Amino acid sequence: MPGPSSAWSSGSGAAAQEYTFTRRPFDGTLQDLASTVTIDVLLHQRGARLGRSTPFGPCPGAAGVATFSVPGSRRLDEGFAVRDGAAIRTSYVRPAGAAEDPNVIDAMKNALCAPPA
Repeated sequence: MPGPSSAWSSGSGAAAQEYTFTRRPFDGTLQDLASTVTIDVLLHQRGARLGRSTPFGPCPGAAGVATFSVPGSRRLDEGFAVRDGAAIRTSYVRPAGAAEDPNVIDAMKNALCAPPA
């Protein structure tokens, strides 16, 4: 797993894609973090609209992903999990019609899903 934060970007202009990862101390539940993520995005991304918030497929019950449409015909997927007293968040922005980059999905899985015991 990466350190407390990391970032990746690909492409430029309208085709740009960006991924970030952060890990910060947090003493709440996954539901608390889901609310925090939603509020953060809506307050800091002017014009953002929440599409849905669902369990993250590779580790349902342990992580979630909230999907937003943001200005500029962009899609924002905010992944989130709570583990070992920390809020783990991923952010993936891409053009609304662009396919998910499989490397980013793997990075999200590695960040959000706890390794097998």
